[in-house]
Amino acid sequence: MMFSQDAGRLQEDILEAVAASPELLTFGKLEKVLTSRLEIKRDDLKRAVDELVTEGELIYSYKHGCSFLEKSFEKPVRISKRIVLVPHRMKFSGGPGDVVIRMQSGISFGRGDHPTTMLGLRGIEYVFEDTAFSGSRGFNSTVLDIGTGSGVLAIACVLFGAGRATGIDIDPCARKEAMENAGINGLGKRIEISDMPAEKIKGRFSIIAANLRYPTLISLYPLVVNLTGKGSMLVLSGIKISEAKDLCLLYSKNHFIMRMEEREKEWSAFVFRRI
Repeated sequence: MMFSQDAGRLQEDILEAVAASPELLTFGKLEKVLTSRLEIKRDDLKRAVDELVTEGELIYSYKHGCSFLEKSFEKPVRISKRIVLVPHRMKFSGGPGDVVIRMQSGISFGRGDHPTTMLGLRGIEYVFEDTAFSGSRGFNSTVLDIGTGSGVLAIACVLFGAGRATGIDIDPCARKEAMENAGINGLGKRIEISDMPAEKIKGRFSIIAANLRYPTLISLYPLVVNLTGKGSMLVLSGIKISEAKDLCLLYSKNHFIMRMEEREKEWSAFVFRRI
């Protein structure tokens, strides 16, 4: 039997392996990952996983006919220095300076565990920590979230201090979820959720956020140029690392300067500033 210290270390190794894996892990795959570098018995591994599930650190999800181990988001999860995602019925006040986003675990959002969601939120935080932006327009800023999904990026912007946000999505289920999440956070009057196509959006926005795949982000470039003015910020996520260079070259060629790139697993996200 393992000593408690050994058991604690094994649990840390399990959580690290699940978080670092670019793909979902079955118990069998997790066992292969860990036994390739650690001497552990299958029974000890199973016991440690069961304890993590019982403690709410991991959950089993069922997809494509297989059971996978995933990090549980049915508890407060710190995404960045300031952003904390919290299940909407859970009591949580946060610490000084925390931006607490309450979300339901819906179809669009899942449990908030996808790297592109986390990267997009970190990009939002970066924008509002940019003194050149926040000092001049942050608290009066207008936001467009293209492909809003759960609405989490729009919600984050308004909680950080943006004046108003518009989230657009072609999926009616996503729009319903986004409106509900805006209401959960007390922002129903400051966030508009619409089915309007991006091509029909008019005006200029202080921030445009988009957590979308590479081909869509490439095709949106001319539209984004028309919808931004000098000093506007872009937060783009959903980009594979292998695609990042080409996307950055396009957006930084004429109208934008890249201010931040961050990576998580095989994904990348950018913050650009309009010049």
